[in-house]
This record gives sequence, structure tokens and C-alpha cells, in this order.
Amino acid sequence: MTDLKRRSLVKAGVASTLAMAASPGLLRGVSAAPGKHRVVAERPFARIVEVGDGVFAVVSTPLDSDGRFAAPQTLCNGGLIVGDDRILSIDAYYQPTGAAWVNEQAKKLFGRPVSDVICTHLHLDHTGGLAGFQNGEIGPEIYMTAATWSMMVEQYSRASPIEGSPFLAPPARLMGPTRVIEDESTSISMALGGRSVTLLPLSGHTPSDLVVLVDDLPITFGGDLAWWGLFPNYVDAVPSALAPSVARLMSGGSRLMVTGHGGLVSTDEMEPYAELIGSIDTAAMQARERGWSAEKAGEAYSMPASTSDWGFFNPRYPERAIAAWFREWGLSSSGV
Repeated sequence: MTDLKRRSLVKAGVASTLAMAASPGLLRGVSAAPGKHRVVAERPFARIVEVGDGVFAVVSTPLDSDGRFAAPQTLCNGGLIVGDDRILSIDAYYQPTGAAWVNEQAKKLFGRPVSDVICTHLHLDHTGGLAGFQNGEIGPEIYMTAATWSMMVEQYSRASPIEGSPFLAPPARLMGPTRVIEDESTSISMALGGRSVTLLPLSGHTPSDLVVLVDDLPITFGGDLAWWGLFPNYVDAVPSALAPSVARLMSGGSRLMVTGHGGLVSTDEMEPYAELIGSIDTAAMQARERGWSAEKAGEAYSMPASTSDWGFFNPRYPERAIAAWFREWGLSSSGV
């Protein structure tokens, strides 16, 4: 690879999430110490750590010492992949201030701003900050699937009244793609100069998810198909697709997984997460057989022992996960 070693350091319910105090267990996943990875930049809301030659994870740390949301500027995890010609950002974070900080760090560390942004899915904690990557009249290429853009417009273009004003306010400063992925049946190679990444379309967390694989290093950016230390959000999930997608992420040899939320983990160690997904599937099927509502099934649900110390962004996430299965089956979440 050309010059990467020298350059490496010469150089959704979001609203409901933010409104609630997090479980103390959440600190394990979101505010964990950086561990073996070298921290190259840090603010109260996130740290950037080097996970490979020219590859960096942005690990969000939105909680204060009491486990409450205090710094939501980034909120999700993401990353930077540095090539000779281009710098790719994985996701755009929750607020433009968070994305602008990541962009400034790219300029500080590598002498140039982010040139390309991959949006792994529609949720605002991954797309709401897109405006922060704009550099005056110049902005990055923004990649997302056609399905993701369609869902963003459908969910987030509805505006709310502003008291004392004739205008309405949408929930975020939406920015659309400059590059649209129509065909989700095959992977796409993207050249960055001296290295490339593979965009892998999957589904499960939403109907349209993108995973980014670094081709020259065993590193995967899983978006919200991968969580660690946290119970996942099923607000727009396709539950029948989630377990197969997680299995695919875990296949193909050992890789570092940069999760969408929580800590970083090796794919060799992700079995507890797969077990958690399986337990949700089982709980939903049992609820259907018993005629239970999603609420009742969520209250009765217990996480597997391997994830019993994982936290929740929202304590009603098990109910939401079971309701997602009911939605897919065409059943009312109030019971069958």
C-alpha cells in the first residue's frame, strides 16, 4: 500500500432515546475505556481511535458519569478510512456539530477533509449530521441506498409547528444523497486510492442496511446490524432478516467489528449478540403461540445469561423487538 504507514499519524427512535435516562449497564458498552486502541482525538461526546493502518473508529460516548445522556453530538459509532485520494466517513452522526468535529479531525490529522460519506441506514443518529461535512461551497459525495433515502424522506420530512411562528420545523436538517445505490442484490467496490472498501447491502436493522468492509485489513463497519453491550433497537427492523445478516457478519474469518452502538468487538466473540437476537426471536414466537401482547411478552422477557449485564437505551426495547415480529407477521401487537 502506498504511503499509508507514513501517513497513518504524521497525521428512533432517537427522540425517545434522548428523552430517557440510560440504564447504568449502558456505561459498559458506550463509555468503555478505549482499551488497546490508540486515541488520536477526544471530546466529551466521542473519541477517535486507530484500529488499523489508516483506519479509525469513532466511538461515541454520549453519557455522563450518572449514565444520563449529556453529549449527543455524535451518538452513533462510525469511522474514517484513509486512502491516497479520498477519505471516507462511515456514517454522519446525529448532529452537524458532531460530524463537523470528525471532519476537522480529518483535516488536522491528514491535511484534507472527508471526501465521501457512507450512510449505513436511515436513522437520524447516523444521518442527521450530514450538513456538518460541508466545507463552504464544497461538500462530500454522500452515498446511500435508494430505499434509505425514500425512508428518510417519509419519516423525517414531517414538520412540527413552532410556537409563535408561521413556519414548521422538521426533526433534522436533512441532506440527500449525491450517489444512490439502486441495486442491493450485490456488493460494490469503492476505490479510495491505494486501498478499497466493499459495500455490502444487507437488511435486518432496517429494510436497507449497508456494511462496509476494509479490503486490505480485517475490519468491518457493521452499522446498526451490530451492537455490543447494548440491547438493539428494532424500531424499523425486519426481524426475519436480522439473524441471517448477523451470521453473515460473523462469517469469513476473524475481523474487528466496529459496531453501530457500544464497544468494539472481534467477530470471533460476537456469539453473545447472536444468542441475544435468537432469544428475541424465540420470545416473539412464544408470545404468538400464547396469544400475548408485545407489551406482556416484553415484560416477561429475560436476556440470556451471556448478555445479562448489557444495558438499554430504552427499557421498552424488548417490547419493541417483539412488536417488530408481530408487524412482520401482520399481527396486532396487542395480541393474537
